[in-house]
Amino acid sequence: MIPKNGTSNVVTQPPKRIRIAQIESGLAALWAQFNQVNSGGHAVVMRACMSNLIIYCDTPQEAEIISQEIAPIVDIHPARILLLVGNANPSAGPLEASIAIYYTALDDGWQVCGERIDVISTTVGSDRLPSVARSQLVGDLPTTLWWASQRPPPTGGEVFFQLAELANQIIYDNVGWLNPAQGVAIMTRWVAAKQNTQIVHNLAWRRFAGWRKLISQVLDPQAAPNALEDLHTIEIAHGPHALPMTWLLAGWLASQLNWQAVDGKRLSDSELVWRFKKNHQNIKIQVKRLPKGDPLIYHLLFDWSKPGHAGRICFERLENERIGIVAAMSSVPPRAFSAHVPERSTLVSAQLAQRNRDKIFENALKSSNAMTAVFQQ
Repeated sequence: MIPKNGTSNVVTQPPKRIRIAQIESGLAALWAQFNQVNSGGHAVVMRACMSNLIIYCDTPQEAEIISQEIAPIVDIHPARILLLVGNANPSAGPLEASIAIYYTALDDGWQVCGERIDVISTTVGSDRLPSVARSQLVGDLPTTLWWASQRPPPTGGEVFFQLAELANQIIYDNVGWLNPAQGVAIMTRWVAAKQNTQIVHNLAWRRFAGWRKLISQVLDPQAAPNALEDLHTIEIAHGPHALPMTWLLAGWLASQLNWQAVDGKRLSDSELVWRFKKNHQNIKIQVKRLPKGDPLIYHLLFDWSKPGHAGRICFERLENERIGIVAAMSSVPPRAFSAHVPERSTLVSAQLAQRNRDKIFENALKSSNAMTAVFQQ
């Protein structure tokens, strides 16, 4: 037995290589063997499965990272996992498969909480992955596609489109996109076309949920009168690979406050600026990438000062997962807020339980696309 994550009680056995045509019978044999070994002492063996989760990766390196996240996911949300790798090197033929089960101890026995099917393919053979996935789905259960590639989903071509057709929900993550402007535009158009048929979710949306809550609290008219009406400057500093997430945050602000994107441009390799307008008010958002750090937001300043009145609040990420108000750059008293950074597996597990579209997210995505349309490279 191999523990997969220090925070999870779920364990698994080493994967077993198997032919594609024998996947279902192979899983049944693993289940029967596990049941026979562990029920001998009259222990109860339960089998739980709430959904199908298809995970697509571009490379074996991505799949290796994902493998460490599966145990905490199925610990919270039992599922049949189909991990597909599109650009690998199977030892024999264009496709290669392996199977495993995940299980955890209960008070009165054991629970099988995950069945895992890995299918790796050559680049040429990747077009067969959707048909393999289709044949391995558990019927009558909701299906989620987690597009774990660092490419925007629609750029995955037919592999993505066919996998998406199998799913009720598509999860993706825009952290690390090489061309954020292009990725946002492509993804927004695709979401708009699918918004009445499928749930689409960006993990970045949950990743900066704490920032959204904090901003809503401190800029509430009761806490900061006239701040939203007089707001004219926002400064954001983020770590490497976090520009797409920052872009979405700016889109959320624009959509919630009814700002119209006027123009945007690149000031340098690490700095961007946008201008918005609402009625007669001009708003500038300046975004800067820090030279090092995690893909997080580190600095956020709101300025609604005007002649004779100081109105500023500046947040900075502190150590120990906290965000603090910087006294020297703020017109409000300093405070510190909890800012836990959730693991990616936690974000995925939370979203698997969601079956409703998020209109606020979709509106933020539309505003992000409007920002893309006026952006000048």
